[in-house]
Amino acid sequence: MKKLLLLIFTVAGMVSANAQATCATATVITTNGTYTTGTINGTYKVACFNSATGIKGYWYSFTAPSNGEISISSNLASNDGVAKSDDTRVSIATGSCSGTLTCVSGNDDIDADNQDYLSELLNIPVTAGTVYLIEWDSRWSALPLDFTFNFTPVTCTRPTVFYLPEYVSTSSVDLYWDQTTTVPTNYQVDWSTDFAAAAGAGTLVDTPAGALAYSTVNLASLPTSSNFRYFCRANCGATQSTWSGPYYGYLPVTLPYSNDFENEAENYTDGFINFNLITTNGASTPPNYADGGAGTSVYTPNSTTAVSNLRAYFRGVSLQAGEVVTVSFKTRLFTTSTTAPASPMNFDLTVGASQSAAGQTTLVQTFTNSSDAAYTTHTATYTAPAAGIYYFSIFNNSTPGATQTFLFLDTLVMSTNLSTNDFFVDSFSVFPNPTSDVLNISSSNSADITKLSVVDVNGRTVKNLEGGVINQVNVADLNSGVYFVNIESNGGKVTKKFIKQ
Repeated sequence: MKKLLLLIFTVAGMVSANAQATCATATVITTNGTYTTGTINGTYKVACFNSATGIKGYWYSFTAPSNGEISISSNLASNDGVAKSDDTRVSIATGSCSGTLTCVSGNDDIDADNQDYLSELLNIPVTAGTVYLIEWDSRWSALPLDFTFNFTPVTCTRPTVFYLPEYVSTSSVDLYWDQTTTVPTNYQVDWSTDFAAAAGAGTLVDTPAGALAYSTVNLASLPTSSNFRYFCRANCGATQSTWSGPYYGYLPVTLPYSNDFENEAENYTDGFINFNLITTNGASTPPNYADGGAGTSVYTPNSTTAVSNLRAYFRGVSLQAGEVVTVSFKTRLFTTSTTAPASPMNFDLTVGASQSAAGQTTLVQTFTNSSDAAYTTHTATYTAPAAGIYYFSIFNNSTPGATQTFLFLDTLVMSTNLSTNDFFVDSFSVFPNPTSDVLNISSSNSADITKLSVVDVNGRTVKNLEGGVINQVNVADLNSGVYFVNIESNGGKVTKKFIKQ
């Protein structure tokens, strides 16, 4: 039976099919090959993308004969934009056509930055016996399109559901993902600070699958405040799954910090999440809506029928107790209407311990923007009550507007009342001080101490420690007096004074 199945799914060629007008009457795919849609004019149903006025759908279905992976792509030369669409969007979903669909995976553009607006979904895990609904929609074009479909049976499937990283410190992060249907021997995570590094070319970390619904791994001792990419795959012993990723992490930074959304090497966002990126130039609409001219900014829309409830989160910042942060950013309104003015939009700057609405516990300041003539600069200050990792958020809670309006945000700057050196020095503490036997060393930023030396007032080194985890030094054998402990960490060097009783 398996040999027959493999033979069936190696048949290729041009297959023409007219998918039906509704999800319930979708055309059934049974073989690998190239398919051609008709004009996209059927009923649209929300799966992986929100609805919009006038969107139509074109439907196919596939029932997985075994566990495996499917790949779907409209990235074909035949989609030339004359007789066929060169701007496509596709969703794969499970669920009920008469009820709710659950998104499995969706893709709009392969690479919008390089004007590749075709769609591609590669190596999407599927489960034996499950019906998968494939919807091409007319969000950008209702023209017919060609696409390839390929199913490959696999016994070791890759993880696909990943969660936001949880940052333990400026150099340590916990990653989480859902277990695969068949729990593997373990998982392998590959990380690198080189975003362009191929899967498997970075640092490989094994982590147990565990017994929970999700799996996790801690990446420790990463370069301080670095950005990194990571891939993950299942290791089933004799075989390994394909890699999932790349996904990206942005370790918390110390201040000062700025982000103008222009650095392609940092994915433009540099850790800012949830608002949409937009790149504009003199020929685009809106023209030059990045602060200072053409370029990249982020935006969030209002609603004309309900109060908005949209949040975006800054990259995490590591703050010292009592540190005063000044947050500055620019916003500007834009409306698609050519006859009506932009509707005012209001938003809050909040802060908390996580990139979640529940974690945003403090309102810093409320703002309103009423101008679409130019960017407006907003400034607010916040004093950290304790040392830790903090996340600032822009909360778009605009009241319903008379006109569809967008709030553009750019040029984010965060400064501190502490100099970089003062901040770093204050992040370390030694105790008890004075001490008669053991001196403990701690870092509020969870910095890893790599080397430690004790020096007397005459400059002579009386103790050296290096290697392993260093968080204390025995000074019981030293004479009474004043000493200095030189601390070297993955974030830099600092010297602290203590008294030996």
